[in-house]
Amino acid sequence: MNLPNLLIIGAMKAGTTGLYMDLASHPRFFLGHDKEPHALCGDEVLTPAGISRYAAIYEKARPDQIRCDASTGYSKRPDYEGVAQRAVQVLPDGFQVIYVIRHPIERIISQHHHEHFEGKVGPSIVDEVRRHPRYVQYSRYSYQLEPWLSAIGCDRIRVVRFEDYVERRQDTARDLCGFLGLAGQDCVVEEDRVYNQSQGKPVKNEFWHALQHNAAYRKLLRPLAPPKVRLAIRRVLLPAAKAPLGPPNLETIAYLHDALKDDVNQFTAELGLDRPMWDDFAANERRPSPATPGRT
Repeated sequence: MNLPNLLIIGAMKAGTTGLYMDLASHPRFFLGHDKEPHALCGDEVLTPAGISRYAAIYEKARPDQIRCDASTGYSKRPDYEGVAQRAVQVLPDGFQVIYVIRHPIERIISQHHHEHFEGKVGPSIVDEVRRHPRYVQYSRYSYQLEPWLSAIGCDRIRVVRFEDYVERRQDTARDLCGFLGLAGQDCVVEEDRVYNQSQGKPVKNEFWHALQHNAAYRKLLRPLAPPKVRLAIRRVLLPAAKAPLGPPNLETIAYLHDALKDDVNQFTAELGLDRPMWDDFAANERRPSPATPGRT
């Protein structure tokens, strides 16, 4: 039974789609019809029927190929708990994990932009980040990674900083190929192509949501169109998102910074770093100025 031997677990709005597509340029990377099945988010995957549906996504993969599940729900505690434990139960021994992280506040801004234009939240980030704990929780990277470290240890996990990935896409992809046991020179990245960008991103309307949940579409048509094709179709058929929303005010930046600083320090210690990955979280450094949503 073919099941994933690689998980890209998030974080949401941190470049997971782009990284998945870059790695998919390698001939030994299997591009399934469902990039993010989120199968490990619930206990159904532990049933015979659930695991069969999961394995069906990868049934056409060759034995020598990397089979990747890139589901951002796998780092969305506390909304989805027990994911790492389910992964250990159902996935092949030695499966590997990639966790892409982004400046915690910039990630929150991009998440809010994304959710607003999908009609899930209002336009004011000042209100929404206080109303919905998930914004802060999804940016608490130490908290999100802890179950994975406990379940499989650090050697099988690679943390990728979004900012480094954007600056050096080809080098990052080739380095990850080495981590996965693949020849890095066979990974050829389209560096001018950006996936899942918030600004100008197609907005899913009622028709598209209905189509995605249609049983016939999911069973018959979706498997015929891999992720790259579906992304292209969405850009043609769906309206683009409007201009970016306004940035958070300084009070909200300070609120988010205070809510996240302890987790950033913990994450820094867990990775064995001398200082945080982002300068504004280092001691005595100035907090960041408000930002606008980035490229993913």
